[in-house]
Amino acid sequence: MSITTTDKNIAALAARFVNNTHRHVFLTGKAGTGKTTFLRYITNHTHKQAVIAAPTGVAAINAGGVTLHSLFQLPFGAYLPDTKLPASHNNQHFNTRESLIRGLQIRGNKRRLLQELELLIIDEVSMLRADLLDAINTVLQVVRRQGNMPFGGVQVLFIGDLLQLPPVVKDQEWQVLQQYYNSPFFFDAQCLQGPHKPLYIELDKVYRQSDDTFIKLLNNLRHNRLLPQDAELLNRHYQPGFRPAPNDPYILLTTHNHKADTVNREALQKLPGTSYYFQAEIDKDYPEHMFPLEATMELKPGAQVMFIKNDPTGEKRFYNGRIGKIADINEDGFQVEFPDDKTKVKVEKYEWQNIRYRFNETTNEVEEEVLGTFRQYPVRLAWAITVHKSQGLTFEKAVLDLGSAFAPGQVYVALSRLVSLQGLVLSSPVPSVLPNQDQAITGFAGSTGQEPLESVLKTESQAFLKNSLRRCFDFALCAGHLRQHLANYTKDEQRSTRQKYLPWAQELEAIFRKEKEVADKFGQQLAGLVEQQPLNLEQLEARIRAATEYFRPRLKELSSSVLTQAGKVAQEKKTKQYQAELKELESQIFRLQQHLEKATALLSSFKEGKELTKEAVPNVATQERQQQIEDALPTRTRKSRTTNNAEPKEKGEKKEKGQTQEESYRLYREGLSISEIAATRGLAQTTIEGHLARYVQAGAIPIETFLDPVKLEQILIVARTVDTDQLSPIKQLLGDEFSYTDIRFAVAFAKGAENK
Repeated sequence: MSITTTDKNIAALAARFVNNTHRHVFLTGKAGTGKTTFLRYITNHTHKQAVIAAPTGVAAINAGGVTLHSLFQLPFGAYLPDTKLPASHNNQHFNTRESLIRGLQIRGNKRRLLQELELLIIDEVSMLRADLLDAINTVLQVVRRQGNMPFGGVQVLFIGDLLQLPPVVKDQEWQVLQQYYNSPFFFDAQCLQGPHKPLYIELDKVYRQSDDTFIKLLNNLRHNRLLPQDAELLNRHYQPGFRPAPNDPYILLTTHNHKADTVNREALQKLPGTSYYFQAEIDKDYPEHMFPLEATMELKPGAQVMFIKNDPTGEKRFYNGRIGKIADINEDGFQVEFPDDKTKVKVEKYEWQNIRYRFNETTNEVEEEVLGTFRQYPVRLAWAITVHKSQGLTFEKAVLDLGSAFAPGQVYVALSRLVSLQGLVLSSPVPSVLPNQDQAITGFAGSTGQEPLESVLKTESQAFLKNSLRRCFDFALCAGHLRQHLANYTKDEQRSTRQKYLPWAQELEAIFRKEKEVADKFGQQLAGLVEQQPLNLEQLEARIRAATEYFRPRLKELSSSVLTQAGKVAQEKKTKQYQAELKELESQIFRLQQHLEKATALLSSFKEGKELTKEAVPNVATQERQQQIEDALPTRTRKSRTTNNAEPKEKGEKKEKGQTQEESYRLYREGLSISEIAATRGLAQTTIEGHLARYVQAGAIPIETFLDPVKLEQILIVARTVDTDQLSPIKQLLGDEFSYTDIRFAVAFAKGAENK
């Protein structure tokens, strides 16, 4: 479905679709229309439990999220939405629905995270493959136990421009995948067909360019049209052999990495003066393949550099893509001088974070956990850069080398980095024939239809209101947890500590059952109220407030009872499982309290026709609850949470090799990083890597957890060339860009594939 509107602020309406409806949304737009700004806004203001993910490591770092493979622990290889492999699959690695489900290792906090997830934000969606999206759909349906709902009931926000860089699919893979998909683009995933198509919203105001002629030209290129007058206009800027003046900050945009690297390296070597080397500060877990910059940065006085981040001080001294030259450099740092205004900026190191998402069981919220950091000066050599790495950047002046453009969208992406045509120089004429654009994109855009944005929003937000209010007063899930908890007391364990607390559990269940009966009756009233046309919002609001006032103190008392019980149990031995059940039970009761408060805020936003943000949802005294939890647990138990809970080994006891590997694997499944496992077990990181490599070889851990597919392929090619699984010979050929850790896991994966 496509959206048209006369409202100037489409982004604000798009935000209401995300926060006030449950529709999947595809937010697109030309380069420079504010897609990244929208992503930042939603991340900071949504009231929903949300995570950000992207198809590649670089895109994930730029978006401030994680890779799709790591979030959903997807295995290496393409995915087939089928129960069995085809008879012939060209020796390519494929996963089926059955093999994907069989290999799922999502437990503990990661499982809870996916179960509580409400909004999945996928950035740079142009690179997202249809089969990968279907694999994500399968994982969410299985983990959330909602196989009849796309993505297990999770709303998805897709962000990107399909007319930029496309998904990468090998020819051999596509020979099989085309039996299931019309194209490799995300919108042809089977989970998005029929009524589940995402809402199509396009941001149309361009903020990077202001010249109407240039904007029209870019719009033609974006749709893969090169009119004769467009080519004639562009080729006026063709200057063969162009060499910018020493203080003229031109940057060369080229289509291949090796050319950009060569230009930068040779230009740096030609400069007189001393080289200074700046080492990145890497703390804890930050994998090498995710480095946003080189770990060792070589700079000289006069080197042309480009900032890759906006000024974090807010003073706008520089922006992502601004070019200057190194000045006043020494071993302690440097300044960058901008020739256009003769100002200098002292550059400070910037910190990138490697994060993962965790579910906070105290606040019942999804939150980020920093696994490691990478600190380095946010600049890179800028005599040349690839078109791919230029995405999101803005240049005043650029030399474009597009004679070998090989992918649809590359010419458009390169030109759209420029503010105006005045700063354009072409080192080769614009190709007379642009690379063919996939017809699937044209077909998708043309099949979306046209509907007024406001009327669609009204219908969808009303449906969201009805469903959300019903869910807020649905006590069934919590009642099911309580029944299961009570059933666990009936086991034939006469000496069990749990058994002596059976009367307490029975009383708790009886009290909650009565409250559920009240909630069920109110739910019936609510069902009638929300089906009235038009909605009587005043009456509905009065009933919601009355119900909230009734249930709030009762639920709080039930939570307190469970926490008090947990405090008693924590003082006794061999009650770890019992304590975990009580903690989960109290969390479910607290979730009901949170739902009550959100119901009132949701109704208010609907009445006022406003977007519901997290600022509008009352905080249900999470600090007070944290104190309750602390008070309920004895001092001995609180202290033990910061230490290793493992039982001390008897003196002289030594674990077998297989056991120690299993211990590392157990800690990995609990969410610990390699460095954290090493610290917990008092072993070297290389030892832990060796343990986990065994599970990569066995297929129990996806290789993408440790290594991106591009690096993996490069390592495997070299390994096959030298015909060895020894790390050192492979490392010598690959060079410093690859670590021994990378090679260790790649070799383990290759052995596993060979065994299969």
